[in-house]
Amino acid sequence: PAVAMSVLLANTMNEFGFAGLLVAGFVCGVLQIVFGVSKLGRVTKYIPLSLILAFTAGIGFLLFFEQLPHIFQLAEPDNNTIGMTVRHAHLYLRHISSAGVLLTVLTIVILSIVPRYLPRAYSFVFAVIIPMAIIHFTGINVNVVGEIPHDLIHPEIIDFSLIHNWHRLLITALEVFILASLETLLSSSAVDLMGKGDLHNPNQELIGQGIANIGTSIFGGIPVTGVVARSSVNVLAGAKTRRAAIFHSFIVLAVVYFAPQLIENMPVAVLSGILLAAAFKMMNIRQVIDLWRSDRVDVLIYFITFFAIICTDLVSGIQTGLLAAFIIVGFRMLRTRAEIKLWTNNNVLRVGLAGNISFLSYEKLANIKEFVQNHKALQFVVFEFADLHNIDSGGAKHLISIADELTEAGLKVVFHSMKDYQQNIIIANTFGEKSYHITIAEHQIKDLLEKSGVTHSANDVLRHGITKYVSHYAQNNQQLITTLAQGQKPHTLLITCSDSRLNPNAFFSANIGEIFIVRNVGNVVPPYMPDNIYSEIAAIEYAIAELGVRNIVICAHTECGAVKASVATGDDKLGYIGLDNWLGLIKAGFKINKPKDAAEGVRINLLHQVQNLKTYPGIGEMLARKELTLNAWIYDVHSGHMLEWSNEKRDFVQIV
Repeated sequence: PAVAMSVLLANTMNEFGFAGLLVAGFVCGVLQIVFGVSKLGRVTKYIPLSLILAFTAGIGFLLFFEQLPHIFQLAEPDNNTIGMTVRHAHLYLRHISSAGVLLTVLTIVILSIVPRYLPRAYSFVFAVIIPMAIIHFTGINVNVVGEIPHDLIHPEIIDFSLIHNWHRLLITALEVFILASLETLLSSSAVDLMGKGDLHNPNQELIGQGIANIGTSIFGGIPVTGVVARSSVNVLAGAKTRRAAIFHSFIVLAVVYFAPQLIENMPVAVLSGILLAAAFKMMNIRQVIDLWRSDRVDVLIYFITFFAIICTDLVSGIQTGLLAAFIIVGFRMLRTRAEIKLWTNNNVLRVGLAGNISFLSYEKLANIKEFVQNHKALQFVVFEFADLHNIDSGGAKHLISIADELTEAGLKVVFHSMKDYQQNIIIANTFGEKSYHITIAEHQIKDLLEKSGVTHSANDVLRHGITKYVSHYAQNNQQLITTLAQGQKPHTLLITCSDSRLNPNAFFSANIGEIFIVRNVGNVVPPYMPDNIYSEIAAIEYAIAELGVRNIVICAHTECGAVKASVATGDDKLGYIGLDNWLGLIKAGFKINKPKDAAEGVRINLLHQVQNLKTYPGIGEMLARKELTLNAWIYDVHSGHMLEWSNEKRDFVQIV
């Protein structure tokens, strides 16, 4: 699996000698420590899950085919590719009953059975000892590992005088660093998926790898990298902590110096069986099925990366997968969506834009233009920007050119509800006289239509909104809607004004089912009386007693019309029976504490409603026992900020 690293190291040794390889390893280690300390290892956290799964599966797939010559005890071809394996399939079939195959199967069976019936036993010990015992007592002739080094340090092969081009060597060391770090961090992410959770710290991984490479170069070893094959065997063996790596290192050291014969006499088929068991686990079929169920575009990235790895090499496969992921994400991010709603009078078309408008939006905008041209009765086309995430200069120019064409055809074009930066981009790309109108509020559209003799249909506006709600929100939140259909459990009772400038769910970034809302003119809480029939009293009792709400917010707002009217009229009346009676509840508070103007009136009225709420049965006692929280807030219609009453400061303070 680490063939790319092997090729790079072989080329380095051919060009610079073994001493150059040690220098490359030392420089690689230093760079890895620097990157780890600088916390740059976290960049790999941005690699897509599908790519990591494909990386693991691709290596597992290659690992399987690389073991076939060892299993069938055949000479390993110079180019052990999948194609070569297919061409040699007839040779493998002839040796299907060979001792190597039987030992491999036995090893895999032991690794599968022992954990099931002896969960505390170390299955790998059984998987190695039992086949070796069979060989010892039966005398079966199988390939073994063969001679391995019996010590570590060989100073006689190190000659720094052979290095002639240090500049080129440092560039090669940088290449070794990039490849070693990439393989290590991808392997760590892949092993996390095979284990339980996000267990590794990429920065610590780089620091540890850097220390290892520095130490290896000092002792005359080649640069090292983490590979998923050996790591997956570690997971398969039941390792859960870093102690496994430490013990692994000590055992290798001890075997090299004190018992190399243990490794030398180990059957290659047994090692192949262990690697095959790891390869099967690395294929992660179940996770790919889960990926298919959740996001099939990610499955496309998975297969692109997987086939690129097995058809080329590890580095080229990862590069291909990343490129595919970036292209797909780019198309997703730059995609333009549009909700088109033709009003019942056939004079107005509302186009709700969503997503992004860029140079890729040409076809979508052209389709809208074609739709408009096919409806001869149209007089107005309203492009709505409220749900649009972004627009670039290319997209803005194309949208403006469509507005120019529609205007020349006698239609009026409106760009509605643009954010500040969107409006800046549109204006910056407009040359000459504007062919469009810019509106922010719905009543501005109404004025434009009526000036042209077109009736503004409030119902059509609402129907357009329903269309967007159903196609966007309801469709994407069906599980939430289904859950709430079983019953509501809001966390807050909100008592606020009926003013159209207040959008409570937007204020608090709250979803449906979170806030139980009571709205009336002037955010009034009628004082409790046993014989009154105000709906506010019923709503408050229901929220506290039946829904179990334990947080209440009374929210007023600046420029409140009810408060202004109450301050302006004083003891006089407006001439509307219902409204005058209702404003009497606000004026009752002003008789206790008279405001000097409407702004102060908003504050006085809010605090008076808080006192009214405390007259309700049980509310005062619950507040005293701290079983209920009561908040008095004011929404500033000028800035969009929210103010909160502070008992400590005896004043309203800004929440954010």
